[in-house]
Amino acid sequence: MTNLSGRHLARLVLDHYETENAYINLALTRTLNEFEPADRREKAFCSELVYGVLRNLLKIDFILGRLLSRPLDSLKLPVKNSLRIAIYQLLELPEIPKHAVVNSAVMEIKNTKFSGLAGLVNGVLRNYLRSNNQIDLPDRQTDPVGYLTLEYSHPSWLVERWLERFGLETTESLLKINNEQPPLTGRINQHLVDCSNFKTELTEQGIPWRQGCLLEEAIKITNLDRSLEKLSIFQEGKIFIQDESSMLVAHLLDPHPDETIIDLCAAPGGKSTHLAELTKDQCRIISVDDHPHKIDLIKENASRLKLKSIEPILGDARDIFREEIPVFDGVLVDAPCSGTGVLRRRIDARYRRRPEDIKALAILQREILAHAARLVRPGGRLVYSTCTLEPEENQAQIQWFIEQYPDFSIESYREYLPSSLEACLWEPKNRQWAMLLPVSDGGDGFFMCRLKRINP
Repeated sequence: MTNLSGRHLARLVLDHYETENAYINLALTRTLNEFEPADRREKAFCSELVYGVLRNLLKIDFILGRLLSRPLDSLKLPVKNSLRIAIYQLLELPEIPKHAVVNSAVMEIKNTKFSGLAGLVNGVLRNYLRSNNQIDLPDRQTDPVGYLTLEYSHPSWLVERWLERFGLETTESLLKINNEQPPLTGRINQHLVDCSNFKTELTEQGIPWRQGCLLEEAIKITNLDRSLEKLSIFQEGKIFIQDESSMLVAHLLDPHPDETIIDLCAAPGGKSTHLAELTKDQCRIISVDDHPHKIDLIKENASRLKLKSIEPILGDARDIFREEIPVFDGVLVDAPCSGTGVLRRRIDARYRRRPEDIKALAILQREILAHAARLVRPGGRLVYSTCTLEPEENQAQIQWFIEQYPDFSIESYREYLPSSLEACLWEPKNRQWAMLLPVSDGGDGFFMCRLKRINP
């Protein structure tokens, strides 16, 4: 099928997402590969609608629940998703005429085998318009969990956790940020190009950019009207897409030429390649992952960035080299985690995560850390990092590690990270570890700590 509208494509994506329990980015890619949008604008509109519905899903479903005389889940999937798409437009896209939103939703259903339900769609949407877009949510002061859960479409268990730790104002700020479009941040490949010269090249090519907040090699690409992957700067390996908070991890490990470093959870290779770039490709980096396709991805990224110091190895971070354990100057554990610091980038993750996941991941993280400790040479260092905000996966892991491995001590991040970082930290007076909350138009939420193995 060709020449499809963005609304129709969005409905197909959401149908696939729900029926197949697919990741939303994969459902979107598959649909756009299978069906051809009318033009580039309709393709972009499809993405806007899909991600917009998911960012506001709990609120949209709450509104529909108030308007319907039957349970929302009793509706046929195309009807349910057409209503969701329409309510999202009425809520968040005021520039689109209301009658156009209603009419397009009705026509969408008339063109399916559920055409008899077009009247229901029309009635529900017109009832919403008659309500003047006002459906009362729980009160922010008396029921903050209920209010925040629906207003920002985050699961109540996560809202409760954050309210307890961060308080109402900070929690609401985090939830708002998670519903924003994250910045497109790139890391300049300092192995190939000088940062200043590269920025001049961007300007000369008409590529809009802004300087990152913390690091010289971090830039934000703004209002790009084409795919970054198709630009020569990307294809020639001059830039790697990576959030600025994530870039700090390689600086904290502080690699030096001629060192041997192991990255135990390396895919897709962002931190491994950054470590290599910081040493001008003059160190040896073992990049480990336990999935063959992810090893291929590390190889592809290292090749595009023209880095030869990276050696991808298929293996389990909990027992690689167990038979004959080598020791390394530096060990990086960028651990699998619940990802609550990057929810704006993984829009459907908020609906997939469960409280029990945090406990299971904490066990896995400790298993990786226990093996990582054996790989650090005396006098060497270990950096532990995550993209989660949860203490069981962060501070508690460091405290456990120090108790279990007294031959390690915490080294302050201040010697290795820019002083401007202090303004971004959740606990700025803490000198042991760095925890960053996500920032609007800035870095993601991240935790990192550097540990040194004491010489015997």
